Amino acid sequence: MHASTVLRWLALAVVGLLLVPAASATTLVHMNLKDLATRADRVFRGTVVGVDTGTVRAGGGELPTIVYRLRVDEAFKGQFDERKGQPVVEVRMVGAKGALESGSVRRLSVLRDLPQLRMGREYVLFTTRPSSVGLSTTVGLGQGAFTILGAGKEAQAVNAFNNLGLARGLDASILPGRGPVSYARLAQAIRAVLNQ
Repeated sequence: MHASTVLRWLALAVVGLLLVPAASATTLVHMNLKDLATRADRVFRGTVVGVDTGTVRAGGGELPTIVYRLRVDEAFKGQFDERKGQPVVEVRMVGAKGALESGSVRRLSVLRDLPQLRMGREYVLFTTRPSSVGLSTTVGLGQGAFTILGAGKEAQAVNAFNNLGLARGLDASILPGRGPVSYARLAQAIRAVLNQ
């Protein structure tokens, strides 16, 4: 073998080894509804009534945060504060709101898998217990954040994974295998897994 061929193979091996940690860093445990519910500190249907950005001191530095304030429309699990007789919750997540721009440089958040909630929209959220610095997120990232589509009896709920695997290991009559599910059916399934 020529020295140039050996160097090419060595370069390819190094590049391959560098890609392995990157691939495993984006691996996410796939959870069904029972996993989401049992790992969550709070489970609720809520409407986003406020979105603020800020920072939190952690690890000797400042981390950018997004604080979502939600009116709790239906509580399934956990404790909630009250304001003006209405249950509310604040979810403080790591991340910058949108892209950060500085001159001609535009950086996207490396935390792209964190749910981004919109003002006035309704969601069913399975949130983690806040950390010692008050940070929290949804269980399984996009798996634990269901967007409510439609209203009333026609309301449907779907997570970032199109509900894929949500019913895995559960009674087939509880939830469909994938795709949006009626909110009423999802609420019934959440109560059922929490009562087990």
